[in-house]
Amino acid sequence: MKRYTNILLCFLVLGLFLSLSYAQETAENTEKSTETDKISEMAIESTVRIVGLPGGGSGFFVAPDMIATNFHVAAGCTIGPITAKLNHKETIWLVEGVMAFDIKSDIAILKIKGEGVPLPLADIDTLQIGETVFLAGYPKLGEFKVVDGVVKDIRKSDKWLKTTVEAYPGNSGSPMLNSKGEIIGIHVGHGYDARPSSVIKALIEDSISTEPLGKWRKRKNVRSYFYHMRGWQKYYDGNVEKAIKDFNQAIELNPDDLKIYKIRGDAKSTLGDYKGAIDDYSHLLKLNPTDLEIQKKLDETKKILEGKTLEVQSRKDGTVVTTITRTFIESERSSEDVSNYRERGHEKSAKGDYAGAIEDFTQVLKLKPDDANAYNARAWTKTQSGDYTGAIEDYTQAIKHNPQDGTIYIQRAQARLKLKDFIGAIEDYNQALKLKPDDSYFILNSRGRAKLESGNSTGAIEDFTEAIKLQPNDTYGYNNRGSAKRKLREYAAAIEDYTQAIKLKPKEPYSYRLRGHVKVELEDYTGAIEDYTQAIELNLEDISYAYFAYIDRGNAKRMSKDFDGAIADYNHAIKLKPEHTNAYIGRGLAKADLKDYDGAIADYDKAIELNPKYAEAYHNRGKAKEALGQHEAAKIDFEKAKELNPEAKK
Repeated sequence: MKRYTNILLCFLVLGLFLSLSYAQETAENTEKSTETDKISEMAIESTVRIVGLPGGGSGFFVAPDMIATNFHVAAGCTIGPITAKLNHKETIWLVEGVMAFDIKSDIAILKIKGEGVPLPLADIDTLQIGETVFLAGYPKLGEFKVVDGVVKDIRKSDKWLKTTVEAYPGNSGSPMLNSKGEIIGIHVGHGYDARPSSVIKALIEDSISTEPLGKWRKRKNVRSYFYHMRGWQKYYDGNVEKAIKDFNQAIELNPDDLKIYKIRGDAKSTLGDYKGAIDDYSHLLKLNPTDLEIQKKLDETKKILEGKTLEVQSRKDGTVVTTITRTFIESERSSEDVSNYRERGHEKSAKGDYAGAIEDFTQVLKLKPDDANAYNARAWTKTQSGDYTGAIEDYTQAIKHNPQDGTIYIQRAQARLKLKDFIGAIEDYNQALKLKPDDSYFILNSRGRAKLESGNSTGAIEDFTEAIKLQPNDTYGYNNRGSAKRKLREYAAAIEDYTQAIKLKPKEPYSYRLRGHVKVELEDYTGAIEDYTQAIELNLEDISYAYFAYIDRGNAKRMSKDFDGAIADYNHAIKLKPEHTNAYIGRGLAKADLKDYDGAIADYDKAIELNPKYAEAYHNRGKAKEALGQHEAAKIDFEKAKELNPEAKK
């Protein structure tokens, strides 16, 4: 399993679901810790560490005596017993056998001796793109940890999920949860990094009896899969010769698995065994003559082999053999160093030691200067330290060495957006569309957001419209297009899009808030208040979201002259998040409208205490002091506001 694919994907989508107002942006930045803590409390009693030799991973209870994990985690524990344990307790369960498994989905349902606390399985049909999800498990097989991300894509054919969650080895088999603590899927770590809860449900329903662990391990497809995955990991880490040995074992056990021939051919080509690679590619083409990718690999490898043959003929045999042998020895030693630096770099990055991680990835590149993955890893790490220019340089190098990887273009686009390079970002999305047509819905929405931020609302609408055609039953495209129409002051059309999103997902609060914002601009305060009320009632358990929904409704009430109602909403918001400034500013304005200037000043004082660089708070406090005749004090506040924000008005 790739060690940092999901780390990169985590960065890939961080900027894509930006909210449409300052309040929403602040909510997205502040809700994570609260939400993550809540999910952690719900998941910690049910999420287990799978322990076996020589592997391991994560898992979770889906019934009192059943644990779901990845198939490759179960198949990877080849020696002795398998146990499941909680790190914060001494509780340990023994795995008795396997009740059901699905190799394609990479899921296994284990039967344990004893009972645990199961997590509820969610209805996957209610999940939508852009929704926050949480991954609970044991990264690096260490301490229990919960991280958040968002849903990036839901594949139509089987509901497999792409997310931005940050995962590591050890997270294999981790539960993926929604904000209610329900299981929406199981982490796998490939391109679509989670399998939906519906697959888990089907496996449980179809399970009839338990196959003892020893008997299950003897299945040829189980043993072949283990060797295949272990070889794949070795190949990725640079231990190519050892990887080929595992691929040989896998093919011997399951000669019909075509995927293994392909990767073994690639591995042989990497070592310079072009004849062996040609044999594997040729075997694949006999079974599937229309595979253009393999045909291309075969043709290219034959050309390389022809060149190598000419080279051999022009030298003495002894010289060539010595050179090749020395190259292989140096390559194997270098591969071990590359693997060590790479692994250490990821560990440092996970701990927040970005400078140290960058140093290790730099060492990888000194040993392997054409390693696109190392450039990718270093670029992502640079973004975490705020070096977007450096990240873009590394992504550019990664593209140079791997120009057909559309994901890198998307990552570079995100870094460019951080630097407000909208034209460059849009160009990268254009290239990604060509290389990753299967991800068109995601890329069109991303490019549309870039166009929207650049001021090209018309172009954004075109992209969102194309995205809607691809997935007409998803709300994300409608909400995005509504936002673009709102920028163009096409308020009626924006409301139509938000209303359509609400029809598709009537229990999703986000669309109500967006529609409420438009109604405020239309001065339809009654309608806006109704929408904000819906947003509040549909999401009372989400403290951060409710906080801003109360502020939204308070603002609408204040603008409709319902000052007492506005203050009541601001009071609710302050109870939810007393450490945030927005509600104090709103309540201060409402009190000033009621001519309670002393009360308003007290609220502005609190806002300034929480954020001493809040220009608006100084400005508003100056106006309240001015109303009380405190002109000198007011002047000081106005000057401070001007200092913090030169565009501040008296």
